[in-house]
Amino acid sequence: MGQTTEPLQPGADFPSADRDDWLAGVRKVLTRNRPDATDDEVASLFAKQLVTHTEDGFDLQPLYTADDASTGRPDPGEFPFVRGTHREPRDWEIRQRVWPTVDGSDAVTELEQGATGVLVEVPGDVTSDQLERVLDGVLLDLAPVSLSTPADSAGVGAARALMTVWDARSIDPAVRRGSLGVDPIGAWARSGGSTDIDIAPVADLVNELAESAPEARALVADGTVWHDAGASDGQELAWTIAAAVDTVRRLADAGVETRRAFASIEFRFAATADQFATICKLRAARSLWSRIGELSGLSPEQCAMRIHADASRPMLTRYDPWVNTLRSTVACFAAALGDADAITLTPHDVLIEQGGSSLGRRIARNTQSVLLLESNLARVTDIAGGSWYVERRTDQLADVAWNELQRVEGAGGLVAAVESGSIHEAIADVSSERSRAVATRKRPLTGLTEFPNIAETPPPPSTISPDAGGGAAFEPFTLHRLSDEFEQLRGRADAVAASGERPSLFLAALGGPAASTARATFAKNFFEVAGIRTIEGEVADFDPSVTTFACLCSSDPVYEAQGADAARSLRDAGATTVYLAGRGVGLDGIDGEIGLGTDLLDTLSRTLDQMGVPS
Repeated sequence: MGQTTEPLQPGADFPSADRDDWLAGVRKVLTRNRPDATDDEVASLFAKQLVTHTEDGFDLQPLYTADDASTGRPDPGEFPFVRGTHREPRDWEIRQRVWPTVDGSDAVTELEQGATGVLVEVPGDVTSDQLERVLDGVLLDLAPVSLSTPADSAGVGAARALMTVWDARSIDPAVRRGSLGVDPIGAWARSGGSTDIDIAPVADLVNELAESAPEARALVADGTVWHDAGASDGQELAWTIAAAVDTVRRLADAGVETRRAFASIEFRFAATADQFATICKLRAARSLWSRIGELSGLSPEQCAMRIHADASRPMLTRYDPWVNTLRSTVACFAAALGDADAITLTPHDVLIEQGGSSLGRRIARNTQSVLLLESNLARVTDIAGGSWYVERRTDQLADVAWNELQRVEGAGGLVAAVESGSIHEAIADVSSERSRAVATRKRPLTGLTEFPNIAETPPPPSTISPDAGGGAAFEPFTLHRLSDEFEQLRGRADAVAASGERPSLFLAALGGPAASTARATFAKNFFEVAGIRTIEGEVADFDPSVTTFACLCSSDPVYEAQGADAARSLRDAGATTVYLAGRGVGLDGIDGEIGLGTDLLDTLSRTLDQMGVPS
């Protein structure tokens, strides 16, 4: 077959369509039961059913066109680096965590089995001898080493210990790579102000490292401080940039050149299972930092941001932990498309045992290897670039973050904003809205609030405490996982089941399978979120010796014809509490209705209380 030079036109055989054509088609669908709906009513239906309102206050539309995206976006590797800091594709660093106190977790194993860098969890007062043992066998002239220290330590001591190890092994300064992880603002925030922001030793470290390890980064501006506490993406961006700005100012006051201070910082942002949010967050971050650098008088190349994407901790669950693998896979995919320089994934079972299992660490490591080496995500620069949706959302997020950054700066800077309580208040507002979304399953947690498996072996009691500091001047910014309250709810039922019979509820089906199956399935999923076993049968099968709680399950027409009689029959048979699967039915003799939008946390908490399940 001869080769053709004719251009490929996939849509050539279809009639052309524009946005107005699409809107006309949408109107027909939205008004199929109301053909006489007014324009305002259609607009209301459109906004309610097709538009997504983000935590940062801007809307996500169902359709984007070229008119929605920025024009003239610079190429990858060009200021302001929205599309990445490199013109040509390059691999990201597979930076896997190492817990020296966990058996089987060591730097050499991670590097030999696929990691290209390590993030070592060490105490702030670690000595060079201790760190030498942790890094025994690691070729420090080839592998970048990064450090992570506890919340109550800015990490200067650990950083100097690594510098001593480099010197002791006579590693060429030009090949010393990694992040020493010094984070004075982050340590102060996580400790509730009980850790001083002492910039003098940090300034000395930055100046020394510029000569002894010019390719390494002394400092980290850690956005996971704010993300873990419940901040939105825009808030995480704004406050992380604000922390970096504060650090640069303090370093300048201590005699460090602005250029050197900028070059010493690596940024850490959380990568979540919301892939587009993560992609846009990393792209927006580079544009924001470039703007700060430009305003500081730096050259374009000096404004390039180095990003470490760390898989979100708030998104992890202790129940059905295998789902964490899926969450982390999406997070890694998104971070790669957002052009992160280094990515860290956490073992799926890290909440079950410190450091995760050997299998968990292997899966986390291999997930990155597959995406990098087999899926070839690093072989194309800015894969998401050019998507009208991604470009528009990047700009919207950057605008939100810039406005918040200006607000913080107007309040005297990040430290002053934290001390005034305004940062806590802003997080509380977002967390309240998010908690409501989780409680009503608008934001489902697979394996916990959706598709729970009450037959799984319950996780052991948590032995991993959130970061905290003593002598706090303000509430520390600590980890708040989305699943915390639901896991506590589920744990109540599991504790009872371990010592006796699991709490149970009868699903009373009316009108045959065709009428009852859909809502019976919904009700089963609903109550099993709290670990309540469901037993399905007809009304006549109800047995009060098994449970005195019941839920009617059928269609609205069947409820109208048989519902009241069925409720009375259940009461007469000994039911003390009767629910109905559905919304807006208004049937007499019902204690409550459950349906889409019902507050699971409130309803199920009260149900367990009524069942006498200890809290």
